Amino acid sequence: MKGNFVMEGADVHVHFKHCWWRILLILCAIGAFITTCVFNGLASSGPNGIFKQRTGSVSDQNLTEFTPAGWTFAIWGVIYFWQAAWLLYALSRIPRKSNTGYLYISPNTLHFIIFILYILNMGLNIGWLIIWDRGYFGWSLLVIFLMFLTIIIPMIITHILLQRNRPLYINSNRNADIWLVRAFVHNGFAIYGTWLYLAMLLNLTIWISQIYKDGQSITNASTAALSLVLVGIIVYFISENFIFYSSMAYTYTPWFV
Repeated sequence: MKGNFVMEGADVHVHFKHCWWRILLILCAIGAFITTCVFNGLASSGPNGIFKQRTGSVSDQNLTEFTPAGWTFAIWGVIYFWQAAWLLYALSRIPRKSNTGYLYISPNTLHFIIFILYILNMGLNIGWLIIWDRGYFGWSLLVIFLMFLTIIIPMIITHILLQRNRPLYINSNRNADIWLVRAFVHNGFAIYGTWLYLAMLLNLTIWISQIYKDGQSITNASTAALSLVLVGIIVYFISENFIFYSSMAYTYTPWFV
């Protein structure tokens, strides 16, 4: 689809053209998310043809002092709701325009690398469910660490690009999209990334408990995990309030997790 658009207050003609491979990336990210939701549903209701037991049963069989109460895992429903919200928002940018191009292209806030990393994250998510189900805690720790990286990197990228492109949104009378990116994209990545950080530490304590069977080592591992939670809180607080305040001022979800 092609078309010409004249910027308000200017005599410059902007040529609009869709980028089909970027549209395909958005659709693939949505497809990957839906597939991941299906696998998560199967994992939570197992045993079945793919999973030998429920995901929660693995945690119950390998309790540590760091393991949270069972009801806290219900946060996955909130996390996936937020993932659906930001993906639908990304889809809504395809037909809409700014003064400089279609919104999914310009302002270039949802960079194409975000969707590539997100698709990879969804694949890792499915892989983690299967590996965790089999009790390979060392490998599942590696996979969940990669999951953490592939969600934190997009979060950082979108924060930087929104701050950089705010004037383009304002000049295009797209102020609402600034807030939509903050509400859905930034907070969607943030709540997912924060929970992955905690889940990674839980995975670590379980792995250590499998290597060192004595109670003191398990206690030490749980204490170390709690210390790393405190470190994460301090780092995020300093980043949010003193280093990147203008970018992170509206990213609230880590505090709810």
